[in-house]
Amino acid sequence: MKTGTLIISLLVLIGLAITPVLAGVDVGYVNVKPAGDLESGKSNVTADFQIDFTSVAGETFPSDENLLLSTQLENPLWTYSIILDGVENTRPASSKSQLTLTGWELSYKDQEEQVKVSLKGNAPKTDKSKQIEVVSVSTTGANNRVKEQVRNVTAFLTNPNELSGDIGSIKTKVKTLQNDIAKYKADGIDTSKADQKVKDASDALNQAAKETFANAKIYMQNAETYVKDAYSYLDMGIAQKEIADAKEAIDRTDEWITYFKTDKKMETDPRLAPIITKREFAAEYASNAQELFDQSKFTEARQKAEDAFTKATDVFNDTQNLNNEVNQTAKAGAAPDLSGLFGILTNLIILIIIIAIVVGIFLFLKKRGGSGGGKGGSGKGGGGSFGWKKRSSTKSKKSHQYDELF
Repeated sequence: MKTGTLIISLLVLIGLAITPVLAGVDVGYVNVKPAGDLESGKSNVTADFQIDFTSVAGETFPSDENLLLSTQLENPLWTYSIILDGVENTRPASSKSQLTLTGWELSYKDQEEQVKVSLKGNAPKTDKSKQIEVVSVSTTGANNRVKEQVRNVTAFLTNPNELSGDIGSIKTKVKTLQNDIAKYKADGIDTSKADQKVKDASDALNQAAKETFANAKIYMQNAETYVKDAYSYLDMGIAQKEIADAKEAIDRTDEWITYFKTDKKMETDPRLAPIITKREFAAEYASNAQELFDQSKFTEARQKAEDAFTKATDVFNDTQNLNNEVNQTAKAGAAPDLSGLFGILTNLIILIIIIAIVVGIFLFLKKRGGSGGGKGGSGKGGGGSFGWKKRSSTKSKKSHQYDELF
């Protein structure tokens, strides 16, 4: 047992002895100016840092490796110096996006080594804001392939025009929201909570215009959230009103159903059955809408409330159509209306009575006038009789004359 443990320990020691230990590379704090966001095509950027090496087996850096420094800044200018045991040795500047320090240049024996680096460049132009690499430090092996990234420092590159465009886009959404609120407010819908969210969104956009890009993005996201919340509250008000309207239509339908059953004795009438069925569907939709509303699912509640109101309105209209049909049937089977004829006959009878009275008076007066003339004739001593006889004599003569002719 002891012999086996000893063998294993020896193997571990041999393995450590033959395994190459890489030199340590440490990149200290990278001082980037300006701090924070960079503005597309405008910001002038500097980055200063120092690289320290930890010797392994007395060697500061492996001679068969390289140190690769890179950046995405435009017009880069690298300046660096190698410090050995406190003595600084400045090297030629480089204007390439990548600076390679070879192992041959960095590998020293039994010395303390640092590399001091300074980078200057310009923020590149971009149409869309994004993260860019300011400084990256990596070790590379054969064929300059990256073995390990030691340090990577990035910055957010902003495009102010993009920011303004995004703010303008959200302002358009807020304006549309305000118009929608005004329209529904005119319909009697409670929009007080939606109005408050519109104010919150406007305040967030005003603040975004004063902030850096990163902070402005946060305020813009908040503004969009406020707009979404406002529409949710608007849906709440619409759903609340439409649920109430649907219930009102259902209640009016119930009144008509009771009227048909009680007053018209139509409980078994087949025309009433589909109305009752549709009424039940409308009531179920209204109940579902209320449940969603109570769960604060205002958008879903609004959609269900709209369906409930449509069905409730349809079934109420059905009751009106049935009522009209019932009334028309009753009129067709009833006796004819003679009230107009009775009026005409009454007026005619009155007119006949008046005419009869007038004729009666006229005849009465005429009769009285004829009797007075006769008395007058007698008073004159028979003058009247003479005259009557003369007319008779004349007639007799005429009759005689006709007799002679024949």
